[in-house]
Amino acid sequence: MMTKELPKEAEIAKKKNPAPHLFISDWLNEFEAKRAKEFHRRTGLDYKTLLKHIIDTAALHPGMRVVELAAGTGMIARHLVGLVGREGHITGVDSTKDLIEQARLEAQSAKVGTRIEWRVAPLNHLPFPKGELDLVACGTGFNQLEATDLFSESYRILRQEGLLLIAAEVNSSNGPSFVNRIRQQYYRLLKRDHDEAKAHFYSTDELSEMLRAAGFRQIIIRGLKGDTAIAARDFSLIKAVK
Repeated sequence: MMTKELPKEAEIAKKKNPAPHLFISDWLNEFEAKRAKEFHRRTGLDYKTLLKHIIDTAALHPGMRVVELAAGTGMIARHLVGLVGREGHITGVDSTKDLIEQARLEAQSAKVGTRIEWRVAPLNHLPFPKGELDLVACGTGFNQLEATDLFSESYRILRQEGLLLIAAEVNSSNGPSFVNRIRQQYYRLLKRDHDEAKAHFYSTDELSEMLRAAGFRQIIIRGLKGDTAIAARDFSLIKAVK
């Protein structure tokens, strides 16, 4: 993939003191670039801008203990690692072994292989003690997960005042829309993509109700505006404090 050439001074600084969150363009491999293009088509949002929103909202600082759920190739985890410092700890979790192995290789290529731990685990039984983590993050894979499992397990493993941060497509109306039903049939029958076909798109009211039922408080759901009005759903950042 083509990237802009860095000035010599910037290139030297990058090698001397790499800061992953500042060089996002260098972290998009071919697979991730394809996902970023699809993400823009669906939401009208730039994926790099979304990563910046996640980083800003997470308010990370050195020493934080962080887990990324449905980590996929671990792009979010790789961008956060430069912000928690050597004393912090980041774990990427996914239920798919092949994706975790790819994430491990990507982290090694980015020279942060020893800074991130990778785990294969089911969402309803995360391998963390109660009250251990400062931040649980989940990116664009949220809509393909069981939200109630994610919320309850996140609440269990977060410390008091810990933060759950999710980036997800959200229905602007309460209840499934005609567009969503057509979408499910399209992915099930034509694309044969069962993961996309089973995706859930909740309304803000449904998400707030499930988060409160799990025990969270101070729930904020903020819609992000893209550069197109074609998107069938609102893309939002969901923030909840334990």
